[in-house]
Amino acid sequence: MGGETPLTADDVIEDDGSVILPFSENGENVLRVQFQKQFTDDGKREYYPFFIASWQPDGIRLDSLRLKFRSPPYTAGFSPAGISLREEAHAYKATLSQDGDDPSTTILDMADTTDIGRGSVRMDLLLAVDHEQDPQELWIGTEATLSDDGFWGTDYSATGNFTVEFP
Repeated sequence: MGGETPLTADDVIEDDGSVILPFSENGENVLRVQFQKQFTDDGKREYYPFFIASWQPDGIRLDSLRLKFRSPPYTAGFSPAGISLREEAHAYKATLSQDGDDPSTTILDMADTTDIGRGSVRMDLLLAVDHEQDPQELWIGTEATLSDDGFWGTDYSATGNFTVEFP
């Protein structure tokens, strides 16, 4: 009975080192992807810890999540963003790779999150410093598939992106 509903991100919500990328359908939350810095000062460092987590309401299951990371200048031949996956949280479900079509992009792929359950997915990451950028920018693209346990059994595909600055 259901079908696939494409969702694009609503306006980004920024609050004190946190960025939330919300997705909704008819005013109802379907998915929120949160980026959170895990450092409190603006001091320079070699690595910047941060996490990305998902949230979806009861009855909506996150089936897969793909995150893409790029640092400027986004040109062919430019090194991909220096992203490292930390071993905590749901790291065992993720793979990191360089995008074959865009060598300036690092991809974190969680192709199957169904065994995590209905709760939040969390990835702890590190960004290596690019000393040529001050402040350092990081573009984060999000692609997710979700399914609704309701009567209509709707499937969702969500896409959106945002840019954050470090420190």
